[in-house]
Amino acid sequence: MTDWNNKRPEIVDNVSALGIGKAIYAAPDGNKETARLLVAADGFHFKNSDFDDLKLLILSMLSPTGSKFSISFNDNGDLLINGNVYTTPTNQIDETIKGNKTYEGQTQLSGGLQLLSPNGTVFNVNVDDDGKLTTEKEVSNDIANK
Repeated sequence: MTDWNNKRPEIVDNVSALGIGKAIYAAPDGNKETARLLVAADGFHFKNSDFDDLKLLILSMLSPTGSKFSISFNDNGDLLINGNVYTTPTNQIDETIKGNKTYEGQTQLSGGLQLLSPNGTVFNVNVDDDGKLTTEKEVSNDIANK
């Protein structure tokens, strides 16, 4: 008997059968008694082994409003959405980003800048309209306690 769950059976010339009646069935060994149901009125009856050699270059999807989107991978394994490398967003509320970072280009900070001293004291960094930088000790030490 054919083990459909773990391996797709080989097709045998002049023996294998694909039947269509009230349903579509497959019998690689030619035995209709042990044939496996593929498609019937209640839907598809596929097994994992049916997809052993499935290779997709791209998935195309439609949004609820009909916009088309494509999902694929480049040769480096990067996820592509509409041909562009997907980068995980880092604009979450109250996010902590760890590790050493290098920024190129201009970085704009809105809402202020706070720095921690080696002992954990929080300082607010301010700039006036002439470009003069000053710091002031934060009264509430909420950031260091997070």
